[in-house]
Amino acid sequence: MTLYKQGKPIIYFAYEPHWISTKFKPNKDVVWLEVPFTSLPPSMGNLSEKDTSLDGKNFGFQIMQQRIVANKKFLKNNPLAKRWFELVQIPVADMSEESLRIKEGEEKPEYIMHHGQEWIKNNQEKYDNWLEKARQETDSLDISNK
Repeated sequence: MTLYKQGKPIIYFAYEPHWISTKFKPNKDVVWLEVPFTSLPPSMGNLSEKDTSLDGKNFGFQIMQQRIVANKKFLKNNPLAKRWFELVQIPVADMSEESLRIKEGEEKPEYIMHHGQEWIKNNQEKYDNWLEKARQETDSLDISNK
């Protein structure tokens, strides 16, 4: 950060979501390095350029998606929650903002709970739509056989 603020060149490696993305904005402050083609070891599977590209840029590694992870027994017993988890899509930028807040000292569980409640309030329509869709899709399921 110091070198960047001094106008000197920097290179860094970071995954997303990550707090550093709140400081360095892609295509404004920094650029993503690209590769001319996908060439990964066979042990990584048969990945194509489609698997390693995002927004028309080939990064050379598989583009990862953030997902909710839950206990299989819980999901079996809670199909509404399972479907809701499948629908939730929180923007990477929002997750990076949360990462920054945690880095800056708001790491206690009560802070994180407040952050979540704040996010829901700021995204209430999206949140409500996920819930409504999950309810509609699971209404026909027989959830009495837990």
